[in-house]
Amino acid sequence: MKRAITLLTVVHRYLGLVFCLIFVIWFASGIVMVYARMPEYGAAERLARLAPLDPRSIHLTPAQALEHAQLGGAPSRIQLSTLKGRPVYRFLVQDEWVSVFGDDGALLEPISAQQALEIVGDAFARERRDMRVIKTIRDPDQWTIETPFPSTGPLHVVALGDAGATELYVASNTGEIALKTDRASRFWGYAGPVMHWFYFRPLRVRGPLWANLIVYGALVGCVLCLLGLTIGAYRYSLQRRYHHGTSATPYAGWLKWHHYAGLIFGVITFTWLFSGMLSMEPWGISEEAAPEPEQVTAIRGSGVDAARFAVTPQQALAVMQAGRSVKELDLIQFLDSPFYRMQGADGAVRLVAADREPAVRSGFSEAELLVAARGAMPGDAIQETAWLTTYDSYYYDRASERPLPVLRVKYADASGTWLYLAARDGAVLQRETAHGRPIRWLYRGLHSLDFPGLYQAGRLWDVTVVTLCAGGLLLSMTSVIVGWRLLRK
Repeated sequence: MKRAITLLTVVHRYLGLVFCLIFVIWFASGIVMVYARMPEYGAAERLARLAPLDPRSIHLTPAQALEHAQLGGAPSRIQLSTLKGRPVYRFLVQDEWVSVFGDDGALLEPISAQQALEIVGDAFARERRDMRVIKTIRDPDQWTIETPFPSTGPLHVVALGDAGATELYVASNTGEIALKTDRASRFWGYAGPVMHWFYFRPLRVRGPLWANLIVYGALVGCVLCLLGLTIGAYRYSLQRRYHHGTSATPYAGWLKWHHYAGLIFGVITFTWLFSGMLSMEPWGISEEAAPEPEQVTAIRGSGVDAARFAVTPQQALAVMQAGRSVKELDLIQFLDSPFYRMQGADGAVRLVAADREPAVRSGFSEAELLVAARGAMPGDAIQETAWLTTYDSYYYDRASERPLPVLRVKYADASGTWLYLAARDGAVLQRETAHGRPIRWLYRGLHSLDFPGLYQAGRLWDVTVVTLCAGGLLLSMTSVIVGWRLLRK
């Protein structure tokens, strides 16, 4: 046994030399990520800065605008918004947007750098100082790695010239502001997500290489933790006292602190490494949280039929309460019926029927969603339904931004499918299966400590995660010190 422990100790020591700094980075950046994420142009800010729709300026119906777009097929999405003070229809076809102005039917040509400057100037009129376009990018930079460039086209980067060094990225294909960064968000983005996920642009754009480094690096880290836990448990003894009967560990100095820190925080380190590996969905492992395309099609249809919107946008806007400004319209279908999904300045969503006398409604009823749920999986019996006004263990959000109420429907199919349908617009928000539900606990439960009661506790969750990360950081720092002394020898 002693010979085996000696061999494990040697392996653990030299693996630790390689990984100790990586562990320090993971734990330190994990603390940052409790409070900071990647820079973004959030949905609430985007909506707040968007100019309200003016019914008097909308001269084309959706069908007429679609004719001007000359797409040749039904778009998967139609949206009505504003751009440079004018109404603009946006049609999504095969991951590409085609935009048509709603006042004269003119096609939107690719946005120039000067036009991008004007768009940002309108949205950030109060903050702008010495605005200028600093570059136009056609390939991802550090902050746009996940940006779908075939959809957005080249991005014009506009600097506001303000004290915060704010930069806005404007999509040339649509004229929309796609991203906002400033000095603080860039710093914390590096210190948190970039360091934690090894999201360095030269590495991240090589997707398979980056994924394999994370997966197999985490796997080796798991082995390192298990070796350390085995050695630490074997060496620790309450019966045998070392160093004149005052210590339960045979080690002294920094090795002693490493031993104790490993015994206390080694298990949580292992679970974080293991669950972090699962976040990459290796070897086909996934949570399967996205609905199947045929389930969405059964409720929404195969495309948005603009000809079915007999009610014009002007008529739909007119039925909204006086003084309520509408920022955006989405044309949606629900069980073969067309609706305008209206997004107000307050962020609230309202629906207006588009094929009959327009009337404002806040969403769909439980009975209507149940009909949709039967249509989504027509060959499978429904076992149970629940009208959720609070989050459950699978459909949740610590920031409380995901919509409620939702209808949760459990099916008697072979996959044990659950669907969550939103009352506000009938969308299928989430799909859970018997395969995916355990992965949720192994990944989100172990990695983010998203356990019911804790993830809803706000500051208690923060304190718990930061404390455990600090313990892991202590364990890692002792590894660095011990490793450095070993290298010096």
